[in-house]
Amino acid sequence: MSDQVKPKFEGLLQRVRSALILLPFVIAPVVFGGWSFTILLAVAGFLMAREWGAILGVSQKQAQILGALTVLVLAFGWLLGATEALSLCFVLAGLASSLALWRGERLSPIAGGLFYVALPLVTAQYFREDALGMLVIAYVLISVWAVDIFAMFTGKLVGGPKLAPVVSPNKTWSGLAGGVVGACIGGILTFLVVVGFGFEQADFTALMIIAPLLAICAQGADLFESAIKRKYDVKDSGDIIPGHGGLLDRVDGLIGVLIVLLGVVWLRGDSVSAALWIW
Repeated sequence: MSDQVKPKFEGLLQRVRSALILLPFVIAPVVFGGWSFTILLAVAGFLMAREWGAILGVSQKQAQILGALTVLVLAFGWLLGATEALSLCFVLAGLASSLALWRGERLSPIAGGLFYVALPLVTAQYFREDALGMLVIAYVLISVWAVDIFAMFTGKLVGGPKLAPVVSPNKTWSGLAGGVVGACIGGILTFLVVVGFGFEQADFTALMIIAPLLAICAQGADLFESAIKRKYDVKDSGDIIPGHGGLLDRVDGLIGVLIVLLGVVWLRGDSVSAALWIW
C-alpha cells in the first residue's frame, strides 16, 4: 500500500486489528451459549449503559441503575427464558417512563436506555436460544461486520455524495452501496454454512432480500448514534476499544439490526431461524 493511500485506510486497518483482538472473546461464548453467552452480554450491557449515561451527561448513579436493570433482564432471561426477559424489558421501560414523567425527569437515561441497551442484548439472548441459535448469531455478526468494513472501504475508495452530511460528514451513498454488497456476501456465506449443517430448507432468496435491509438498518443505527452524540457534543461514547472509541461506537449498527430482526421474527411468527431463512 502506497504512502498516499495508507493514511486514508489507516482507520480501517485499525478497526480490523482491534476486531481480531476482540474476536476470541466473542467466539467462545457464541459457540457455547448458555451462561457464558449471558455473561458476555451482561458485561457488554454494563459498559454500554455507562457509555449511554456519559453521552447523555447523566449522573453516574443513573448509568449504574441502567446497567443493573440490563444485567437483571439478562439474568432473568437465562433463568426463565429470553422470551420472558423481552417482556420484562418492556415492562421495566414502561415503569421507568411513568416514573420519569411523574417526577418531571428525562425519559432517555433509563427508559430510553432500556430500549437502546437492554433490548438488543436480550434479543441476542433470544436468538441464541433457537435450535440454530449459534448460526443465527454468527449470521448477524458477520453481516454487520461486513457492512461496516465494506461501507468504510468503499466510501473512502469511491467517495461521492454524502449520505447525511449534517449528522455524519464521512458517510457516503457509495459507502451504503458497499455495505449492501458486504451484507450480501455475509448472506451468501451464511447460506452455504447453514445448508452445509443440514438446514436445507434455507431459502437463498430470503437471505438476499434481508441483506439490503441489514445494511440499511446498520447504517441507519450508526447515523442515529452519531445524531445523539452530535446533539450532546460528544465525539466518542468512550475509549475502551482502540480504533473504535467506546463499545457503543462499535456496536451501534448491531443494535439497530438486532431490533429490526426481532420485529421481523415477531411479524412472521415462527422460530428465529425459520423466520429469517425460510420465506
